[in-house]
Amino acid sequence: MSQIAFPGNIGKVHGLQFSQDGKARFTFSVAESHSRFDKSTNAYKDTGTTWRRVTVFGKRAETLADVIQEGAKQQVVVIGREETRDWQKDDGSKGSSLEVVADVVGIIPSPTQQAPATQQQQGWGQEPAGWPETNTPPF
Repeated sequence: MSQIAFPGNIGKVHGLQFSQDGKARFTFSVAESHSRFDKSTNAYKDTGTTWRRVTVFGKRAETLADVIQEGAKQQVVVIGREETRDWQKDDGSKGSSLEVVADVVGIIPSPTQQAPATQQQQGWGQEPAGWPETNTPPF
């Protein structure tokens, strides 16, 4: 079984669904943009986008359904396995699609997101708040 890992932007969110036995399934699309460096123009050139349908099961599905939103310009990293899904339309035409069953979905924070107030960042060389002010090592 082959693993795949890729970054991308959230596209369409198909939503959270539950099977008859209560197992959660969350499905969404991810767009992975491609570019290459063009030496003649000395710039990067867009070479297309790969769309993948991603499915997550169980507790992870329920957690992601609360976090991932369509149209929120969220970036993710997906690690999972590719599976082929065969389908048939009402008119009898058949087809197949390549989908990813995700083991891990990591949300990449946007540069505009700020850390919660409880997680104040300390500069290098600064003592964290509440540490005793002594010149002796703690060991």
